[in-house]
Amino acid sequence: MNEQDRPGMVRLLLYMILAAGLAGGVTGWIYAGETFDWVAGLNLPVWVPTQVVITGTWIVMFQLVAMSLWLVQRSGRDGMRTIASILIIGLFVAIFARIYIYFGIQDVTMGFALSLGNWIYALFAIVFIGRANRPSGYLLWPLFIWQSFGLILCFEIMRLNSGAIGVASF
Repeated sequence: MNEQDRPGMVRLLLYMILAAGLAGGVTGWIYAGETFDWVAGLNLPVWVPTQVVITGTWIVMFQLVAMSLWLVQRSGRDGMRTIASILIIGLFVAIFARIYIYFGIQDVTMGFALSLGNWIYALFAIVFIGRANRPSGYLLWPLFIWQSFGLILCFEIMRLNSGAIGVASF
C-alpha cells in the first residue's frame, strides 16, 4: 500500500468524533425514561461505578477502538488489515447489540449471557488484531479489561436479582 492510499489524520478525527457520538447517544438512551427506571429498580452491588465514571470510561474505550481501527487500516498487510478492520467494527457492533438487547429486553440473565459472548469475541478479536498490527492490539486491551469488569458486574447483578420479576434463572 502506498503512502497516499493510507487513511490520514482526517479519517482518524472522523472515527474519533463518531465513536464519541455513539457513546454519548447510547448513554443518553440508557439514562433516559423507562430504561433508567428499570436500572434504578435493580439491586446493585455497592461497588458499581457512578454514571459519570461509566460514561467517561466508555467514551475513552470507544476512542481507543477508533484509534485501533485507524492504525490497522494504515498497516501494510492487506489481507490481515481487512480481516482486522472487520473484527474491530465487529467489536463496536457486539458492544452496541449487547447494550441494546440488555436494556431493551431488560433481563439481567440475558445481559450476563451477552456480556459473556462479548468477552469471548473480544478476546479472540484482540489476539487476531494484535497479530495484524501490534500497536492496534495493545490499544484494545483496556477495552478487554473493562469488559472483564463488566462481565463480573453483570454476573453480580444477575445474582442479586435472581428472584426479581422478569429475571430468568441462569
